[in-house]
Amino acid sequence: MKVLFTDTVGFIRKLPHTVIESFKATLEELKSADLLVHVVDVSHPQWEEHIAATDAVIRELEADGKHTLIVFNKIDRLSNPEAVEAALARYPHSVAVSVKTGENLEDFVDELQNQLSAWRLRQKFRIPQSDSAALAELHRAGHVVEITYEGDDTLVTAHIPPALEPKFARYAVL
Repeated sequence: MKVLFTDTVGFIRKLPHTVIESFKATLEELKSADLLVHVVDVSHPQWEEHIAATDAVIRELEADGKHTLIVFNKIDRLSNPEAVEAALARYPHSVAVSVKTGENLEDFVDELQNQLSAWRLRQKFRIPQSDSAALAELHRAGHVVEITYEGDDTLVTAHIPPALEPKFARYAVL
């Protein structure tokens, strides 16, 4: 599976609009993301407000509704493990880690793999060989599992992101 990670500016509540504007190009990438990984400093006393501020900026950019993996970082700084458990319970499919100590990083990798796999759909397509753009897009954005040729058509079994499903619906083999 091909994955592109992009790190954007961290969000601060009541960030001046002019500063947000200067980061628009970076933040625009949120719109095309299939999965957002939101790293939260759970040791900060106002971590919940930080999540709300980030969600507000994402809504403002019209990128809300995306699958989001919340990663509660800096658990090594907490003396109350119940606080971490409460955060995890409040945000299903989130993980708690310490990047500093490496604690629970395997949980992050496992959940990341689960969430990335969940949004990919396995389908079979019949695409005319003359439609090289569609074939190229399947190779670029999806994961091609199998290709066979039948007459002037290419039969492709591939995993694709849900965003591509409407575009390839006419090629789908039921």
